[in-house]
Amino acid sequence: MNLNLDTNEVSQPTLEQLDSWSEQALGSASSEIREEAERRLRYYFPTFSETQAELTGAYGFSAGQERVMAVFPTIKGPADAAQLMTWFLHQSSKVFSQTYVVHRLRTLILNHLGVMNDEQKSALRASLLEAIREKGEAMPAFLVNDITRTLGLVVMFTWFDLPESREIIDQVLEGSDRRVLALQMLRAFVEEFNRELPARYIARQRRVVVAFRDKQLKSIFTYALEAMRAATPAVGSEGTAEQRQVLSQALLLQRDCLGFDFIGLAPDEASDDAVAIQIPSPWKDVIQVDGFLDAYFDGYTRSTPPISSQFIEVLVQIASIRRSFYMEPVRIKFVRRMSRGIADILKNTIGLDDVDNYHHLCRLLARFRCIHTLVEIEDASEYRDLLRAVAAFTMTGLTLWEWSPNSIPPLLTFWAKVAATHDVRDDANSAVAGDVISEALPQVVREFLRAMVTATARAADSGDSPLDNADAVLENMGSVAAIARAAYERCAPVVLETLREMAAEYQEMLRAGRDVAMIEQQLAWPVYAVAACVGARQPYRSLPDDDRRDGEMFATVLELDRLVQQRMQSGIAAPPCEPLELALLQAHVAFRTSFIGEGGHKVTAVFSQLSSMVGLQDSSNVLDLILQKVLFNLRTWPAQSMVVQKSLQLFSDMTAGYVSVRQVAKLDTIKLLLANHSSEQLQFLRAIDEYKQRALYYGGLARVLFAAETPLPAQIAEFMHPWSVAVDELLSMSDEQLAQDTVRPNLIRTL
Repeated sequence: MNLNLDTNEVSQPTLEQLDSWSEQALGSASSEIREEAERRLRYYFPTFSETQAELTGAYGFSAGQERVMAVFPTIKGPADAAQLMTWFLHQSSKVFSQTYVVHRLRTLILNHLGVMNDEQKSALRASLLEAIREKGEAMPAFLVNDITRTLGLVVMFTWFDLPESREIIDQVLEGSDRRVLALQMLRAFVEEFNRELPARYIARQRRVVVAFRDKQLKSIFTYALEAMRAATPAVGSEGTAEQRQVLSQALLLQRDCLGFDFIGLAPDEASDDAVAIQIPSPWKDVIQVDGFLDAYFDGYTRSTPPISSQFIEVLVQIASIRRSFYMEPVRIKFVRRMSRGIADILKNTIGLDDVDNYHHLCRLLARFRCIHTLVEIEDASEYRDLLRAVAAFTMTGLTLWEWSPNSIPPLLTFWAKVAATHDVRDDANSAVAGDVISEALPQVVREFLRAMVTATARAADSGDSPLDNADAVLENMGSVAAIARAAYERCAPVVLETLREMAAEYQEMLRAGRDVAMIEQQLAWPVYAVAACVGARQPYRSLPDDDRRDGEMFATVLELDRLVQQRMQSGIAAPPCEPLELALLQAHVAFRTSFIGEGGHKVTAVFSQLSSMVGLQDSSNVLDLILQKVLFNLRTWPAQSMVVQKSLQLFSDMTAGYVSVRQVAKLDTIKLLLANHSSEQLQFLRAIDEYKQRALYYGGLARVLFAAETPLPAQIAEFMHPWSVAVDELLSMSDEQLAQDTVRPNLIRTL
C-alpha cells in the first residue's frame, strides 16, 4: 500500500519511531513516558473524538495557546486518518503497534464512519480484510479478533448501503484452505454483532443484527458444526496441533452462536441460568437430526481439557434451548439422549478430575433441569438412572467447596427444580423414581450443611470462608429451603437435628470455658437453614404439622440466641461472631415475615409450639422479643458493622406498615425506647458519620410516635426534649466555642 506522508510543515515519522512510541504507550512502566508517547501517537493517529483532558498538553501545544485539536498536516479529516492507520497496520509487524492502531481505528470508525463517502468506506473495508488475510496466521488470536471486530463494525454500518459488505461473511465461509483463521474471523463477527453499541446506534444496529441473524448466523453455526465433526476423530494423540486448534475454535464459535441475543434482550434483562435460548424454528433441520448430541458426548469422551470442557459448554447451551423448539416426540428423544449421556459421564467419572469439566457439568445439570421438567421420561429407565447418578455425584460434589465453590449453586438448583415438581404422594412410587427422590432430598440437605460446616472449619487455615459472601449464602439457602419444603416431614428434622447437636456442643464448650469462636461461625449454617425454611413457608400449602416444625426450629434458634447473648455479656474472651449474628437476625426476619407479617394474623400451630418451648404466647410476644434483639445488637455492636445495619433495617421494616407499626406501638419495649431514645448505650448514635443509620432509627421512632390514635403534645414534647437541651446548649456558645473540634460532633448529631 502506498501512502504519501510528505509535508513541509512537520517531518513525517519513521516506522521505527511509530513502533517505539506504540511500545512505550502500551508497555512502559513509567506514566510520564506513556503519556508522552500517547500524545505523539494521537497527533499522527487522531480519532477526532478526544476529550478535553486528552487534548491538554497534546503534541504541538504550548502554554496559553487555544486548545484546538492538533493533527498531522497531511490529515484533513477522518478518511485520511483511517488511511494512515491502515497503512501503519500493514507496514508494522509489532504486536504493540498493531494493537494500538486497531484500537484507535475502531474509535474513529465508531464515531466518524458516517462522514466518509462510499468509496472511502469500501477502501477501508478492503484494507482491513487484506490485513487479516496477509498477517492473520502470524498474529496472536486476540489481535485477529480485534481487527475482525473492527472490520465487523464497518460491515455493520454499511450493511444496507454497500451490498459488498454483506458478502464478506460469505467469502469467509467459502474459504476452506485456512480453516483456523476462518473460524477465528467468524467468531469475531458473531461477537461484534452480538455486542451492544452506544445508545445512539441501537436502532440501526438492531436492524442489521436481525438481518445477520436471519441470513448469516445459521450458516456460521453449520460451518462450525461441520468443522467440529471433521476434526473430532483426530482429537486423540494422533491428531495434529492444527486439528486440535480447529476443533477448539469450532466449539467456541458454536458456543457464541448459541449464546447469540436472538430476541434483543438487554444484558441486564437476562439471567445466565434462567432464560431459555430462543433459537428460531428454521434451525430445526440442523439441530433436530439423528446423532446430533452423539457428536458432543463422543467428542467429550475422546478429548482432554481444555477441549473437553468446551464440549460441555456447548452442551450447556444446547440444553438451554427452549422446550417449544421441539415437538413432543422429538423432545422425548432429545431428553432421553441427554439424560443418558449425562448419566454415563457421572457413572464413569469421565473427565471429572478437571475443575472446568466438573463445573460445566454442574451447570449442565442445572440448565437441563431448569428448561426441561423431565416429565416426558419420568417413567423411563433413563430418568431413574439419571437421578441416582446425580444423587451420588451431589453427595461428593457438596464436599468440594474449596476446589470449585461456584459449582454448588447449580447442584442445589437441580435438586430444587426436582423437588418443585415432586409430589409427596409419589414417595414410594418407584415407577416415577419417587423413592429415589424422597431418599435423595434429605440427604442433599444433610450433606450440604455438613459440608459447609466442615469447609468453615478448614477456612481457619486458608482464610477463605464460605460465609464471607453473604449473598451467595442466602442464594444457596434459598435452594436448600426449596428442597426441604418439598419433603418437610423428612427434611425439617435433619435441619433441627444438626442445629441441636451443634448447640449442645456450643453450650458444653461455654461451660468448660473453651474457645467458641469457630463453632459460633459453624452454627451460622443451621441457623441460616432454619431462617430459609421458615421464610419459604407458603400459607396455602403449609400444613399444621409443618407450622409446628417451624415453631420448634425457631424456638431452638431463640434458645441458641439466649446462649450467645449470655456469652457476650459474661465477658468471655472471644469477639462476637458476625456471621452467626447475621444468621440469627435472618431467622427473626423470616419468622416475622411468614407468621406475623402486615396482617397480624395468628397461626395457632406455630404459637402453641412456641408457647410450650419458650413461653411466647402470641405475635405481640414475638414482636417484643424481636425488638429486644434489635436493641441488644444496637447496644453491643460497633456502628460500622453489618449487624447494626441489618438490625436498623429490621426495625424500620417493623414500623413501615399501617398495621405493623400499630402492633409495635403497643409494646412495652418500644414505650421504654421512646422515653430513652438518645441513650448513650446505643453506639451508632455516637458515630458522627453514620447519618443514614440515625435516619433509619429516628424515622422508625417517629412513625411509632405518631401511630397512636391521639398522639399527645406532652408525648411529642418529651420525645423532642433531648434535642431541645442540645440546641439550647449550642445556642449559648460563642462563635469561638462553636469552631472548636470538640463541639463539632454534638452539632452534627443534632442536625
